[in-house]
Amino acid sequence: MLPTSNQLPTLGYLHKVVCDCLGLWTSDNQDVTFNVTATEKDRRAALRKAFQSIKKDDGLYGALDDLVAVTTELAPEDAQKVKKSRTIQTYVNLLSNDDFESVDEYMELRQYIQTLIAERYSRWGISELATGFYISALAYYREFVREHACNAQQQKHSFQCFLSQNLRPLISSLACTLLADDSWPAANQDEQWPLRGFADAACQITGISLHKLHQYHEFHKEKPIGEQKPIGEQAWSCDLTSLPVNTRSKQVVDRLRKPSRMKWETFYATVQPLAYQLPEGTQEQTFAAQAFVAMVAHNLNGHVSDCGPFEPQGEACNTHGQPGQHYSIPSSDFIDLRLNNLPIDDDVCAQQAQNYQSLLNSIRGLPGSLNLAAGIPNSLELTYQPENNRFTEDAWHLALDNYPGWLDEWGYARVAISTGDGTKALAHFTNALIQAKYAAGPLFIPFYIQVCAFCKSQYQLLSRRNEEELFDRFYSGLGSAAAEYAELLGYAPYFQRDPKTLIPRSVLPARTTVLFDKTNALAKRLVRIFEANGHPS
Repeated sequence: MLPTSNQLPTLGYLHKVVCDCLGLWTSDNQDVTFNVTATEKDRRAALRKAFQSIKKDDGLYGALDDLVAVTTELAPEDAQKVKKSRTIQTYVNLLSNDDFESVDEYMELRQYIQTLIAERYSRWGISELATGFYISALAYYREFVREHACNAQQQKHSFQCFLSQNLRPLISSLACTLLADDSWPAANQDEQWPLRGFADAACQITGISLHKLHQYHEFHKEKPIGEQKPIGEQAWSCDLTSLPVNTRSKQVVDRLRKPSRMKWETFYATVQPLAYQLPEGTQEQTFAAQAFVAMVAHNLNGHVSDCGPFEPQGEACNTHGQPGQHYSIPSSDFIDLRLNNLPIDDDVCAQQAQNYQSLLNSIRGLPGSLNLAAGIPNSLELTYQPENNRFTEDAWHLALDNYPGWLDEWGYARVAISTGDGTKALAHFTNALIQAKYAAGPLFIPFYIQVCAFCKSQYQLLSRRNEEELFDRFYSGLGSAAAEYAELLGYAPYFQRDPKTLIPRSVLPARTTVLFDKTNALAKRLVRIFEANGHPS
């Protein structure tokens, strides 16, 4: 989904962009063997079976130790699956038009893509770089969506800024981190044609012109007469001056200044002979990695162009500082881990806090952002600080210009709650959720808490009348949809199951506790409001 509305593109769409930029797809529809962990569906089925096995005649269940003893026996094993690479590509394309249904679907597909990356790039020694970019790019986009509250205008510019000013520095930074060799000159992050920039830099470093490179390819094209012809590095010692340029090689180099996507094999096969002439101290793996960085940057530029004309607006697009300051996970995730008592170096935390503030400042400067006008706190503040509850009360948004429509729906839902009208609140919450996805930014946190509290209050009220089936029919879908989106984008913690015991565990226990406590406190208030108004739910 291109950003044609006031919502940012989905994670499913960004996932396709990243796969495209990695040059992951080939014309060969080969069989690939995937080693994948058991799915969440299979693990839940095993857990239900385990619960049934420890159920007693009186309807009660055995102890936790009894459950663990059974689940250890019933836990589904990891599996090997053989799929066509094009099957995975089709799945990726379908998700780009829709989105991931859950974080479990997202995590499952990640396993397949990581296997494809290893199959694709191991021979050049760059699979670790490609995998790191794949995982980090998605994590950084989740952070960007969490922090970017959209106003009513189209979000093309915001998305272009993310691709150009966040992901391009990210791939360069990851390459520098993975490679101890720093002999390669830093590329210009604003280079319009990164592939041509790499080719020119490689020629300058090796002292070989593109013209001579074309002659090298022509030398290899000619069939040997008589004695065996030198190949590879040895061919550079031959006299190539009398040879014409190779047409195919020249065509590839000419395409380096065109916006069409570039395949890795096509580009790297053309420039790879230069690696034989690298000066001492520069490794061939560095050459391959920098060529890969240039390809990713080139393909990112293509996706930026797909959204329309783009002109960076100064610092407003500089979302994470200069190359070399990126880490494999986003700054807000680092800080959240620290808030959840994970041991993280103080210097790293200080750098990440600076990166996080840089991101927030840049988002506030984007023309499609509501953050500055509304004085919206960041997502960590809205999660952990109790004094930011004003967004769940009153019609505060009406004083803003160019605010998105989902805020009206949220406001209508709050009015319906105040009058005890659960049916009307349900309708407005449902409409608000649809519009709030990829648009709410940090505001999704108080919205999510209120949705969960509303659903919980309705369940408590209906349970008292033994009408739980009404909750399942009308309210359960709203709560499930909100929770799935919150987990997918990282607003709510992801619960990982132990592969043997199947017991879920939150990776962010402090965040889990805070959200749980806020939801429970609000749910109690809502129950009192509905009871006081005397309206049936």
